[in-house]
Amino acid sequence: MNKKFAEKFTAVISAVCMISVGIASVNAAEIDDGFESVTKNAQSSDSSFPSAYSAIGYSLVDENGLPSNFSSKNLGFVTPIKAQQYNDCWAVAGTEGFETKLLKLGYPVTEMSHDHANASSTTQTNGKGWQRKYRDGGFTNIYPGYLTSWQGGAEIADVGKIDFSKNIHGDDMTADKTKYGTTKLRYLDGADSNEIKQAIIDNGSVTASYATSNKCFNNAGTTYFMPQSYDGDYVGHTISIVGWNDNLSRYRFSNGTGVLPQNNGAWLVRNSWGDNNTMGGYFWLSYEDKYIFGEKYSPNFTIDEVTEITDDMTLLQDERYGATYSFNYVDSNDITFINCFDFGENSRTLDKVLFETKSNGADYEIYYIPVRDGVPSNDESEWKSVASGKVAYSGYQSVDANGFVAPLGRGAVGVRIKTNSEESSQLGVGEWLTSATKMTFLNDSSYGNSYIKYNGTTCELLDWYKTERDDTLGGTFVIKAVALKNDKILNGDVDLDGDITVIDATTVQKYIVKLEQLDNTQLCNADCDGDGDITVADATKIQKIVVGIN
Repeated sequence: MNKKFAEKFTAVISAVCMISVGIASVNAAEIDDGFESVTKNAQSSDSSFPSAYSAIGYSLVDENGLPSNFSSKNLGFVTPIKAQQYNDCWAVAGTEGFETKLLKLGYPVTEMSHDHANASSTTQTNGKGWQRKYRDGGFTNIYPGYLTSWQGGAEIADVGKIDFSKNIHGDDMTADKTKYGTTKLRYLDGADSNEIKQAIIDNGSVTASYATSNKCFNNAGTTYFMPQSYDGDYVGHTISIVGWNDNLSRYRFSNGTGVLPQNNGAWLVRNSWGDNNTMGGYFWLSYEDKYIFGEKYSPNFTIDEVTEITDDMTLLQDERYGATYSFNYVDSNDITFINCFDFGENSRTLDKVLFETKSNGADYEIYYIPVRDGVPSNDESEWKSVASGKVAYSGYQSVDANGFVAPLGRGAVGVRIKTNSEESSQLGVGEWLTSATKMTFLNDSSYGNSYIKYNGTTCELLDWYKTERDDTLGGTFVIKAVALKNDKILNGDVDLDGDITVIDATTVQKYIVKLEQLDNTQLCNADCDGDGDITVADATKIQKIVVGIN
């Protein structure tokens, strides 16, 4: 691997880690280079909560129409507080946010399994994937990948208790018990407080990370503030933010640093250390905290869309860990990123196309691309347009595929990103990562899965990495397709009545002369010769089928 390439990754990842709970104190274990142990005393009292946002209106709102305080807890959109056992605050906090979103949607949620998330994100049996054991800390981009790969979404009642006494590998954890698939997940890095607040109102919570230190808590463990001037020990920690109070006094944040926030206001944090203080395991985090919603522990995220997984639904994907990096190496603002899939009998109709990008504000175009001799066609006249639009946020996108019916067999989905600035087009990629001392993620990429096209040329992605980056590990693009079973697909049955008759041939002829409109399934059935076009030859073939001539 290229040394310069490795150094780039070292600068962009920060670990989040364990807080192990005792009766009267909370201890943090070291997780990465320069992360020291801290302890926190949780005694005395501070138990006030913000008022719930009223469904019929709220008297105290700002110029953006947002209430001055809000609590998803008071509205009943939280499950009981959890106490993490391992270095898996990222899994617990992510699971809490997912539970809250499901409760907001009205699903009968009991308790989702954060142990499943932890175990799924350990090293695979072949040595690939996240380079961690279940007791190790994690990284903030693990959980978004876990959710959007539909590994996550299983309840404890369904997957049972994970036996960590056995030798756990990530690929031992199956997704067959997953009930709810995440289809939209939005990053909130560097976002203004109004966007964060609106996300909490809409989705119930925001999953975020900050740097935690005993010195920055008050004596009760119910308020927290790390000033910009702080240069002591700390540990990365992930939490679920479920509310706020703009008027919470800055004087409440008196702690061992001797520095107070300049202004009032705080986030309401749901923590993963159990019921360890007088707020029942919650605490207030100052708006002015040094690291909250900063770049150090990005991404911070909210779950915008979830779908209930049905038996006729398949998630086509070439990777299971989501985006570990953004592919932004090419100096071009017009790039098509391509993944190949096998479209089977039960996965022909595209419901949604999912992809991860940080090209916020860019235009996107989605295409079905035929695969010729194992390679996606470079000829754009053969591409079929599926959808188009504008990227509205950074994160995992979900685009309605308008019921496009893919031909049976190997095909490709292309996502064309065109930026309106000098910024290069970028897309999420499952790519190796390293910390200062070790590999933290090792991708499991296969030749022939991902391709990239720009300047008129299509190139296999692993070949591109070798040629352009002197990198033998490469990556896989984060493009997925939610495909549905379609019982109406029958070659020649254009009117979808289950039989092939002369009426079907006549319907094709009417379509050719623009006297008839056909939907996507009808178009698929009408293309009898499979050449991608509806012509008189298709009508003739249907007529031959009717009279028994092959």
